[in-house]
Amino acid sequence: KTQNSKMASVGRSLFVFLCLLSSEVFVTPEILGELPDDWPPKDEKFKFEADGLYSEDFDLEIGKGLKTFERQLDDVFTCRLAYEIPKGETEEWRVTMSQSPDKTAYSCIIERPGPTSSELNFKQFKLSMIGVKEMGYGEAYGDPSKALPEEEYSVDKSKMEVFSVEGFKGHLSRVLAVARPHRAHEEL
Repeated sequence: KTQNSKMASVGRSLFVFLCLLSSEVFVTPEILGELPDDWPPKDEKFKFEADGLYSEDFDLEIGKGLKTFERQLDDVFTCRLAYEIPKGETEEWRVTMSQSPDKTAYSCIIERPGPTSSELNFKQFKLSMIGVKEMGYGEAYGDPSKALPEEEYSVDKSKMEVFSVEGFKGHLSRVLAVARPHRAHEEL
């Protein structure tokens, strides 16, 4: 296999693993048994941190102009979502960032949590991965389980971005990317 096909295969495997992990990590009885009776706090958003994994709920800002949300997983990798939603009701979204156990890949998923689609009408979006060497995989979804048509978004592996293009119809429920980090000797 070529390096790119191996990277895409690793990216897809990591994405599937993260989907399974997110459905297991956040609802297993073992974890629920350890939570205090008043969890989750009424005025606080969900947030989870572990070695190589970060997940947080946040509100998308509504209004004219480009808005930006970004989080850093470690001292190397940052995931940034730039977007514009001119009008609508605020929605809660989730960012999940991870590093593979063998430290050969980073991933970033920004999505509307749960089975429901977003009701917002995005004017534009761009997911950027910062601090990585090579993007192996990127995808955007209109419905939670259905990728957007290719004519609505693009993946620029050299810029490490997944973004809307002319022809984007405004419906987005998930955007994700998987990339390979720089090696220590390449950072000199």
